[in-house]
Amino acid sequence: MKLSKTSEYAIRVLVFLATRTGELFSVNRLHTELDMPYKYLGRLMSKLAEAGIVSAVQGKQGGFQLARPAHQIFLNQIVATTEGLDNFHRCVLGFAECSDENPCALHNQWDGIQADIEKMLFNSSLEELAAQSTIRH
Repeated sequence: MKLSKTSEYAIRVLVFLATRTGELFSVNRLHTELDMPYKYLGRLMSKLAEAGIVSAVQGKQGGFQLARPAHQIFLNQIVATTEGLDNFHRCVLGFAECSDENPCALHNQWDGIQADIEKMLFNSSLEELAAQSTIRH
């Protein structure tokens, strides 16, 4: 399983915001601090705001912050916002028909891994990720 670049960026920026609660960050400051493409980041932050994951404060001293406490934001919510969760239930080899009754060559091995990934997505909060992160900007 590989997350899309958008999901990677979203998780990175949200972990950053989770470690700096109470502060507002403009797209320009996030761009500088996290070394992410400015226009891409602007669109991403808008998407996260529409989903209610971050809130935007307008004005000269405005910026973005988490819309709710980090312990209430889970990886599945972030990934669902950025790329959707449909890819996590597809065949690892790309077959349209892959099931227990009609398995591909990797179905039995992938099935358990897929369940573990789904469990991680639904049980990992942003607060936990921020606490585990040793990368500080």
